[in-house]
Amino acid sequence: MALTIRAGGGAAALAVAVLAAGCSSAPAPEGAANAAAVPGGPSVSGSLAQWQDAICRDDAETGSGTRHTVGGTSCVPKDGDGVVNFDHFESEPSMDSVLSWQPSTHTAETVVDGRPLAIWTPSGEAADLEPLKQFGFTVASYQSASFVRATADVPAALPSGDIETIPPNEYGYVVVQTAAGDTQCIVEAAFIGCETEGTNWQQHVDGSGPYHGVRINTDGTGSWVDGNLGAVAPTTLGAKTYRALGWTIASTPTGMRFTNDKTGHGALVSVQNVQPF
Repeated sequence: MALTIRAGGGAAALAVAVLAAGCSSAPAPEGAANAAAVPGGPSVSGSLAQWQDAICRDDAETGSGTRHTVGGTSCVPKDGDGVVNFDHFESEPSMDSVLSWQPSTHTAETVVDGRPLAIWTPSGEAADLEPLKQFGFTVASYQSASFVRATADVPAALPSGDIETIPPNEYGYVVVQTAAGDTQCIVEAAFIGCETEGTNWQQHVDGSGPYHGVRINTDGTGSWVDGNLGAVAPTTLGAKTYRALGWTIASTPTGMRFTNDKTGHGALVSVQNVQPF
């Protein structure tokens, strides 16, 4: 079954582990204005402290919790609704590796002390970032090529029998792979993220080759990304049914089947194709 592409454009290349361990709550430098232009983008003025003052309420700053950051803070915007992250990344690929997996993200980007800084809204509220335009920032929607599930060809019922629970690792998620090791997936409560070295998945619209990553949301929608899940040891699936973080997982002749326990939606994922349902 072919996937229906809803939004064109290739995802940014992801050259580092999407779920690398660790995050820091220390903010990026707050001295005099030390921002530089993003390569190919506009120059900006001001400092991190000024940007936070323009966006945040005074009493609601915490660590952002974003993975693979040099430093990160999060605040409640002035309207009191949602959250804005100020995340300082080691490199541009590491920043892209985080943002490309988000379902609805608006971001303003610059470079501080030689490293990229993303000011972004996980909740997708672009208006929260509007005050940054006075400093020269461009506020943009960060989107990967997305798809919606089809209404036909819903897979058959899950196999019956004993179900093995896979506990999350020390970072709070689960990693599984096919018996052949040709497809790996991370399992989180909010989504499934898979990667393959195969070349059969959706092609980039610019002709640069196939995507190697895919995100499946709990409602069966998702997006194509160029992901790298890192070196976390996976659980190799056998001929049984598994459960992890609100998903039921089964190894089938056509790949790994992920079904969200609340919605009944998910996807069949194999090195050959991705079939959301």
